[in-house]
Formats: sequence, C-alpha cells, structure tokens
Amino acid sequence: MTTPEERDDELEAPRPPGLPEGFRIEGWEVGTVIGSGGWGTVYEARAVADGTPAAVKVLPTGALGPGQRAALGELVAREVRFSAEADHPHLVRTHAVCTVEAPELPALDGAIALVMDRAEASLKDVLDAAEAGGPIADADRVLRGVAAGLAHMHDAGWVHGDLKPANVLLGPGGEVWLADFGLAAELDGTHAHLPPLGTLDHLPPEWWSQRTGT
Repeated sequence: MTTPEERDDELEAPRPPGLPEGFRIEGWEVGTVIGSGGWGTVYEARAVADGTPAAVKVLPTGALGPGQRAALGELVAREVRFSAEADHPHLVRTHAVCTVEAPELPALDGAIALVMDRAEASLKDVLDAAEAGGPIADADRVLRGVAAGLAHMHDAGWVHGDLKPANVLLGPGGEVWLADFGLAAELDGTHAHLPPLGTLDHLPPEWWSQRTGT
C-alpha cells in the first residue's frame, strides 16, 4: 500500500536548474527566487513595459511522466479558472499564463509560468520568525483577511483545498491574500471532491479518517 508520504514523492517533479536573473518570459522579467515547492519555483518579477511588480510561478513539464503531466495540467487549469472567476481583495490574482521559451535550458524549455500579484512575505515566514508562543503583529487583521477570502470562495461555491500559512500572502500595502488555488474545488451540493493531494500537516480530519477507518 502506498503511504501519503510516498504518494507525495511520486507526484513531486525533479527540481530543474533555476532561471537566471533578467530572463524574460513574454512581457515579464524575472529576478531572484522567492519560494519553491514540489511542482515549481516562484520568482520575483516586473513588467518590462512599466515595471509593475509581480511574482512568476514556473512549473516545469519536461521531466514529468504522463500521469504527472496530466495532474499538473489539471492543477494549472483549476488555478487559472478560479482566478479568472475570483474578484476579491483577499484572493491573489493570476494576471497571465505564459510559456517559458528557453532552448538553452532544456529542463525549463516549455515550462508553464503563472504571473501573479507579488507579496512581501507569507504567514509562514512571519510565524517562523516569531518567538515560539509569542504574539504576532496584526494577527487580528490577518485572520479577518483569511476569513473574508474564504467566505467569498465559499459563497461562490468553491473550497480552497490547501489552506496553510504558506498560502496566506502578505502584500506590501498590508494586503492579505489567499493563494495557490491548484487544489481548489467546486462544491457539488454540500460537498467538494478534491484530488488525493495536499500538505499532510494541514489536511482536514476527515481526510485521515477516510483512510484509517476511524
């Protein structure tokens, strides 16, 4: 039987080399790496035309097997579809979906790039930097933002599917954004059917109970 940890390892794509600073993806120029995960890497970026700041999530596809490629395609399609429908100050926006053209970097050539709002930090960064058990500055404002974003999603018939501190982004002007909608799912009546993915430490109790019979 495959354990959740083994399943996560199977789904995680091999880590390719990074894009060099100054590399252009269509109308966007990438800078330094600001985050990474199992599927890809997030870079700070700016619009070439007017310098508008952004974040670019690069999701390589070249080293993926057919099943992984299909799963990644579903995640990207779900995130883009939700972002196109979402319109709320506490939900991060996806502004463009681009293709990386980098024949000199075969591992990244053809990768999918999502251009999004750029944050200064995540709630995980804040929690990691705080003294254990100590207060968090503006905690009430952050919680209100998270709750408002979730309420808007639920009213629109969606659930997030991967809510965790790393997916709560904090903007330069005090913005609080929910991010990473690759596992978001539409409600079917009172239920939503999520893929067997997610961050183990943040999965809901019913996910575990269905697998342990408790």
